[in-house]
Amino acid sequence: MSPDAETPARPTEGEVINPPSPREGSGSHYRTARLLHDQDRPLEEVAGHLLAAEPDGRDWVAGALRAAARLAAARGDAERTVAYLRRALREPPASGQEGLLAELGRAEAPAHPAAAVRHLSAALDTLSTAPARLELVPVLADALERSQRGCQAAELLDREARSLTAGDRPPGEAVFGLRLQRVLIELEDLNRRPRMGGRPAGLSADGDRTRERAVAAVQSVLAVGRPAEAATVAAYARDALDGPLPQDDVITRAMALGALALVWCDEPAETAQALDRLSEQAQWCDAAAAQTLIAMGRCEVAYRTGRLPAALDAGRRWLDLASASRGNPMIPLALAGVLRVLLETGRRAEAESLLSLAEPERYGDVWQWTHLLEARARMRLADGDFANALEDLQECGRRQVAWHQDNPAILPWRSLAALAHLALGRSGQATRLAHQELEQAQAWGTPRTLGISLRTVAVTVRGRQGLTQLEDSVGLLEEAGATLEQARSLVEYGTLRCEAGHVRLGRETVRRGLELARQCGAVGLADLAGERLRAFGARPRRAHPVGASALTDRECRVAVLAARGLTNREIADTLFITQRTVENHLTSGFRKLGITGRRELAPLLDADDEPT
Repeated sequence: MSPDAETPARPTEGEVINPPSPREGSGSHYRTARLLHDQDRPLEEVAGHLLAAEPDGRDWVAGALRAAARLAAARGDAERTVAYLRRALREPPASGQEGLLAELGRAEAPAHPAAAVRHLSAALDTLSTAPARLELVPVLADALERSQRGCQAAELLDREARSLTAGDRPPGEAVFGLRLQRVLIELEDLNRRPRMGGRPAGLSADGDRTRERAVAAVQSVLAVGRPAEAATVAAYARDALDGPLPQDDVITRAMALGALALVWCDEPAETAQALDRLSEQAQWCDAAAAQTLIAMGRCEVAYRTGRLPAALDAGRRWLDLASASRGNPMIPLALAGVLRVLLETGRRAEAESLLSLAEPERYGDVWQWTHLLEARARMRLADGDFANALEDLQECGRRQVAWHQDNPAILPWRSLAALAHLALGRSGQATRLAHQELEQAQAWGTPRTLGISLRTVAVTVRGRQGLTQLEDSVGLLEEAGATLEQARSLVEYGTLRCEAGHVRLGRETVRRGLELARQCGAVGLADLAGERLRAFGARPRRAHPVGASALTDRECRVAVLAARGLTNREIADTLFITQRTVENHLTSGFRKLGITGRRELAPLLDADDEPT
């Protein structure tokens, strides 16, 4: 870059980037830009000077800035892309300005949705042909939704769909895509959210199999809310995922929701396979919303199966993807997912820091905020702040009922509230809530959800009945592959056995829970198990050795490849093992290294060594 070229500053919403005040005047920057342009120098050098120059009205200026913006976009430099296009827009109006408005609006959409709405709306007003409008309408609707103008987004999509079906023209793929996007937006609106019962209004598949599958994906999401049973939801989700994946952003997003519904059905292996297929599909297109949902699914599957390091890795990617799109309501949901894992792994300070990033004024009314309330309640329960934890959980419950998502498979808020009541000496309220959740879990019919609910009831009633329920809980959670929750139930089961006078058997049961907790990387639960053992007159066995020297040869090979940035699939192909084996080696390796994700591997390993 020329010594005189300035590096654009980071823009804020609606601002044009300007470099620091130059010693030279604007005219000098323009002359330098023209000279560089005539010499065919790199466009970034030319554009750097044009940012500091006043509009001149020459045709070549806007053209050079737009060309520089395309190069910046190809490099993934969204801020410079927006800066160059905003500067180009300041030039006196010329032919093709609607194209510039469309380019700018598209570039602004992820990080500056309010500005994108202005520019895309202006561009749309100048377009009359259906193909040109169809390129902008979905982007504009998404920007409107993230600007908290979901009603306007739904109206826009409806209006465009009606215009495409005017006269005798039958509805086509484009019309279905607009109507499906409208339904996905309405899922985020408490007043417009479709109710379970038949297909969502206006979403006709007209016998097309791909569209039928997209409708089934939406129905799987709506069916999760109570009253429901997992078999119904799983049937919808499997129907949605049965067949080749479409080359369509909106339908891919709907099918990602279908895969996510399988998470609540306690089908981790099936969900993981579906997410792998969707991940491959989402790479070919700009399916940012689908990619975010896929990362969410990976985090939830790993968390629910007790693979906390993998859950934290996926959760951080989920949060990164959600945060890349300003105003994305997935942000509080991703924060909640990461918070739960941080709390389980004993990273309290990091959890507090992350919680401080939440924006209640922006996201407090969206349903995703409910999950953040539940995560914060878990933190408060761990701190012994039972009254405030209970307040969060009661609000959480109110929201879940209002949004027709009151299902313990999604959020077991009654179980947590029962524990808070119990800690406050309110055994009657605790027992009532625990039994209410158990009834819901029995209706839902999946082992993980039922195992958690049984454990809570057992903790509230204790005695012989509690022992029987905890024994059932341990078996159900083992069946579900929910290792973390199984460890929790084992600790409680061993505790009740000791209270019943079966001290030796109780100690061994708690020790089993302790080993599983350590295997998961659940620091808080392992500490609790150790405290219980000491209270029962036993000494906890020492944890496994830690550090790079404790890794087996295969764990070391897998860790080195992961530190280099290879995905689990690439590692599996390199070492001729399965992806599940890769995950197991990484989980064990993370535990021995005392870390929770692959991002922390490089400083602890010599990633340049060639694995053998």
